Amino acid sequence: MKIVPCSLGPSITVSDAKSLGPNFADAFSLPERTSTISLGTNRSLSDVSIDFLFSYDIFPSYVMKHETEWKRLSRSMQQGDIVIQRAMIPPIGFGFCMEFAVRISKIIEEESKIGFAYETLDGHAESGVSEFYFETKEEGLYFTIHTYSEPGHWTSKSVRFFTLPYQAWCTRRALNHVKRRFLEEN
Repeated sequence: MKIVPCSLGPSITVSDAKSLGPNFADAFSLPERTSTISLGTNRSLSDVSIDFLFSYDIFPSYVMKHETEWKRLSRSMQQGDIVIQRAMIPPIGFGFCMEFAVRISKIIEEESKIGFAYETLDGHAESGVSEFYFETKEEGLYFTIHTYSEPGHWTSKSVRFFTLPYQAWCTRRALNHVKRRFLEEN
């Protein structure tokens, strides 16, 4: 993890991040959390536009900025791609950024579920796996963030009393952001 002024570009490169390994041994041994929001429609996944998810448009920009490998290469997201995350501190859109990297570990393409998962890499503030997906349920269409994670860096572990509530706050912002983006697109 690096802390840099947000006005500067990312200090971690995709090339550097490619050499990093996961910062956990077994994601399924980590605490599990699932957060879901209804999108207020019964339309099927094949009838809606969700491309913004695969552009990594999940968090409001005042919470997190990002650089993606696939955008740099002018192609779509693939398993193994790197995302450089730039979490804003404080989350007001400017100030300092905590920078770390994640790797796309899975593209989810099921009949009733579409999205992706990533794994955190060495130096990340968290340790674990996060899934982001749209899912058709009997009650309608939902967006879900499903994680196996815990604080992963010594700095986030030392302020666990702050880290976990902040992570929950970011998750709520992400759910609302994705719902807003979904409604704009559909």
